[in-house]
Amino acid sequence: MVSGCGLNEETQELSLSTEPIDVEIQPISEAVVGEEITIETLVTQEDHPVEDAQAVEIEIRFEGQSEGALFPAENDGEGLYRSTHTFAEAGVYEIQSHVTARGMHVMPVQKLQVEE
Repeated sequence: MVSGCGLNEETQELSLSTEPIDVEIQPISEAVVGEEITIETLVTQEDHPVEDAQAVEIEIRFEGQSEGALFPAENDGEGLYRSTHTFAEAGVYEIQSHVTARGMHVMPVQKLQVEE
């Protein structure tokens, strides 16, 4: 019998897992008006990196607003997805990752103080 598969067994088992994906926005140490920052989102499932997310977007809005601007995040490997942004105004913002992977959608939020 001959069979072929492009996925190894561990990857195949994880992509079929019913365990929830874990999405964590990496802490941002400092944000200053006019300076570009990198927003990183780590996506894992059962402590293994998720490399096959269907969509990862970063939403940025002022604290208390219901909607903001969406920016795509690029897969940087090892379950890390990155997007860059430059803030035009100081204030408190909410950074929300929108991650769709393996039949699930997770949207954690982190607050960020942007200084002058």
